Amino acid sequence: ARDRIDAESLVGGILHITVAAYQMKPGDQLLYADATDNVVVLTLPDMAEAMGKFYFIQAIDVSNDVSVMVKETATEIGTYGDMDATDDHALFFCTGRIWITVFDGVA
Repeated sequence: ARDRIDAESLVGGILHITVAAYQMKPGDQLLYADATDNVVVLTLPDMAEAMGKFYFIQAIDVSNDVSVMVKETATEIGTYGDMDATDDHALFFCTGRIWITVFDGVA
């Protein structure tokens, strides 16, 4: 079973995040970040555990910003880690050594 926290929900295989800070797990490969009530900071999983996996993140409401952080460096992932428009999105791939932005729709 998946670890749960109160402010997240899994609907149709999509993890819906509304908390201010969330440490992604290796299996959290499809996320909607809802920043209606607060800034949302998502930290990508540990690279050793995420190797070979894709992660799709979409900001579904950005009354506040959504930031995507690299766990190992505690920094935003390039220019695509700052989602400040509704429906901004990006697909990231982990090689086990680096994160690659496969595509983005970040305004």
